[in-house]
Amino acid sequence: MTKSHVISGIRWTLITSVIRRSITLILFYFIAKWLSKEDLGIYREYCLILGLFTVVSSLSFDFHYIIEQRQSHTGLIALWQITAIASVTGFIVLNLSSGRLGTLYDSKLLGNLLHFTSIFIIVEIIRRTVRSMAIKYMQFRELALAETYNVIFYSAVTLAALYLYRSIWVYVIVFYLGNALETIYLWNLNRGKISKALGRIFRQRKLLCLSLRHYRSFLTQATLVSVINQFSGNAPILILGMIIEPVYMGIYFFASQLIGVPIGMFTNAINQVFFPVFAGKKDGDIGSMVSRYIRLISYVGIPLLMLFSFIAMYAVNLLFGSKWGDAIPLIPTMVILYGAGLYVTPISGIPFIKRKPGWELIWNTIALIIKAGAMLIGLQTSFITAIWAYAVSGAVMSFVFYFMSMYLIKVNLGHTLRKLLLSFVPFLIYGLFLKLIYHLSTMYAILSAVLGCLILLIVIDVCNKGNLRQDLKTILS
Repeated sequence: MTKSHVISGIRWTLITSVIRRSITLILFYFIAKWLSKEDLGIYREYCLILGLFTVVSSLSFDFHYIIEQRQSHTGLIALWQITAIASVTGFIVLNLSSGRLGTLYDSKLLGNLLHFTSIFIIVEIIRRTVRSMAIKYMQFRELALAETYNVIFYSAVTLAALYLYRSIWVYVIVFYLGNALETIYLWNLNRGKISKALGRIFRQRKLLCLSLRHYRSFLTQATLVSVINQFSGNAPILILGMIIEPVYMGIYFFASQLIGVPIGMFTNAINQVFFPVFAGKKDGDIGSMVSRYIRLISYVGIPLLMLFSFIAMYAVNLLFGSKWGDAIPLIPTMVILYGAGLYVTPISGIPFIKRKPGWELIWNTIALIIKAGAMLIGLQTSFITAIWAYAVSGAVMSFVFYFMSMYLIKVNLGHTLRKLLLSFVPFLIYGLFLKLIYHLSTMYAILSAVLGCLILLIVIDVCNKGNLRQDLKTILS
């Protein structure tokens, strides 16, 4: 695989990600206006529960298939064997447990949604498998197109349907029908390989048992990592959702979407491309790529995120009136949470690539305990304090993961720490500047923030002797 292929993959996924996220932001504006806070909270709980069932059912065979450099053909057969079993099992278990889950999260509506749409678990498990095939074969362009078709479909149909009938049922059903469309597209892309694999899943029945026995340690640890990571990354919904009303989940989801959707424009492209690329690289090459990425994130990504979030705090009342005013104090917490997450986005797969999923399992377990504990302590004061505690503790653990990953690829940690601390200086100065101008009138505050960000980027580029500008050209040219 050539460097041009990697850059092309990043370019395709980045450009289409910008298109998708822009469409999603427009759609989110109407959803936030037409649906209630409680509806949005229930929707988020539904998606995360379905995601947890998908992760557990798949037993991380998709991760193993992507990073396995040998026996990829037999790995594909085993992958489809577990997919077939997981689809049926996941559907039955979700259907039977839907009522209890609704009770656990104090929402009869959530229970009904899970019960009557449990068929979507089959779609999600198959979708996870065909996506892993596309990633394995470096089909970045096709994967980007599949996701884009998905977003265009469910956004257009959701807008039309919600305009006529404003119900959370509409949003859920159309969203997962879009995922089904993406699944069909990716299935058709590799239908030859899939047909051959499906033709042998019964003739080679022992293959799955052999794979489970041979790779049981990796698969068990990887699955536990994914489950704990799901809880750790979504603790305000999955954990607080059992304690407080869904309306608060809606407020949190609104704030996280407002900041998370734009962030996703970049992180999705990086995740999909870098994971399979890192799997075939040496430690030194991975370290070099990560170093270049971190330089871009620290000096460009974080200041732009801060600028966007600053403008968003003014825009909420202008666009939505007082309905979502409760979400404004949560926006700075999202900057901390997602900003720190940017540092671990491209390296999140390194423990798996280095065959050390146990390391990530330990980190995830500790991170979950610390974040959940901080959040529950903060809840004793208020919901907002709980989210602040969660965000700050989450940011600390993100940087712990960053240094753990750098250790695994044998990067000099002292040198890495010095560079990281130095990169914090510009956006700490910019953050102080934003705090000082926040009380200005809306127009003057926004203009000052934009001008300050522009000056900051110019100064940083001059100090880096044009290297920053060259990095951007490499990706965008």
